[in-house]
Amino acid sequence: MSAATRRSRQAKRAAGHTASADPTTYTPNFAYRGGREAEVYCEGVRLSRIAEAAGTPAYVYSRASIEGAYRQLDRAFGALPHALCYAVKANSNLAVLRILARLGSSFDIVSGGELDRLRRLRVPGKRIVFSGVGKTREEIREALKYSGASGGGILAFNVESAAELDLLVEEAARHVKAGGSRAAVAMRVNPDVMAGAHPHISTGHHHHKFGVDWAETRRLYVAHKDSRWIEWRGITAHIGSQILSVAPYRQALARLASYVRDLARKGIRLEHIDIGGGFGVRYTKEGALAPADLARALAEMMRPLGCRLLVEPGRAIVGPAGVLLTRVLYVKENRGKAFVIVDAAMNDLIRPVLYGATHAITPAVRANGSFRGARKVDVVGPICESADFLARDWPLAPVKAGDLLIVWTAGAYGFVQSSNYNARRRAAEVLVEGRRFRTVRRRQSCDDLVRGETV
Repeated sequence: MSAATRRSRQAKRAAGHTASADPTTYTPNFAYRGGREAEVYCEGVRLSRIAEAAGTPAYVYSRASIEGAYRQLDRAFGALPHALCYAVKANSNLAVLRILARLGSSFDIVSGGELDRLRRLRVPGKRIVFSGVGKTREEIREALKYSGASGGGILAFNVESAAELDLLVEEAARHVKAGGSRAAVAMRVNPDVMAGAHPHISTGHHHHKFGVDWAETRRLYVAHKDSRWIEWRGITAHIGSQILSVAPYRQALARLASYVRDLARKGIRLEHIDIGGGFGVRYTKEGALAPADLARALAEMMRPLGCRLLVEPGRAIVGPAGVLLTRVLYVKENRGKAFVIVDAAMNDLIRPVLYGATHAITPAVRANGSFRGARKVDVVGPICESADFLARDWPLAPVKAGDLLIVWTAGAYGFVQSSNYNARRRAAEVLVEGRRFRTVRRRQSCDDLVRGETV
């Protein structure tokens, strides 16, 4: 077979793959509009218009998508006593958090910095759970003092070790003696359930750093049953991220339910079970985890327990709601290998490098209603690393310098994981609301990069 024939067949396969995986068919509130030169709109705004105004790289979020995803998940659990505790780590932009706070969302945080963001929005403490394997004394003190808009402490500290519990008890004693209330606590038990799309995002197995074995967890609950400084509020687990099946959740919840019954026999009655998050979404060909299927399975197991269910979705709410815009700088070919060099890089979106994640990438303009002539290319950035890529062997229609590309499903773990590597400025963030858009985080300046440094 000649090289020309191989390239022709590869192009046909790539074209077919691209056509069958048009991200607008599974991404709410994003769509191609127009005739021969169809462009992608987010709600009522052309993405090319946003790129012209905000520059590239830029993250763009759809308010309608965020609100729709939250409401769909909330409705799925229906009358079952529950709280959706949005995982702030997925996307911590204040504008995004404000949208969710106004919807009545609760929040899951893992740092004092995330707590400060909620404080700025006056989120009530009763709507905050504090997770994380390495809380500092200062963070614990700040969380104990937190009240938010309506007074009262936070909903629960999710404790991940005996040593952390000792520190929390010590600080809670000081807090109570100063006139504060007892700390509400849940232990994070490790249910020894394997789940997650990549080893770096699996968290529920015994060899992971998260949580405590049940035998040790049980001992701690009993030892602090009558504490003057803390009160047992619940029990929690988190088994991984980008989970696409209900089965791991059923397995984890079955174990948590048995632990709740065991503690009840010891006179320790818990108010809630926190099953964590990790609900998977579609990036390219995956089947997203249906909220209705998950809610139905968990509700059947929760009702007999008489406990409130807490879930911690992050990606499922904001992942499909965001895209990354980037422009083509150059196109080149080395011995048959094609490279599309763009102005976004691994410092802007590290998921492909860190997790081996695949994000669909398409041109913002679709000529003649299709992506004809697609061939497999590496979409790479300007950073001085061989690992700097957004996609490898991705089928992409022919593009040229100046063309606008869209990296899809980038609303979660995109900007929040970005950095200033190679002294690159972090991207702008833009929120679309109907026919209007606004910059909700400006692009960093060079002065921003050196602020705080001294010579």
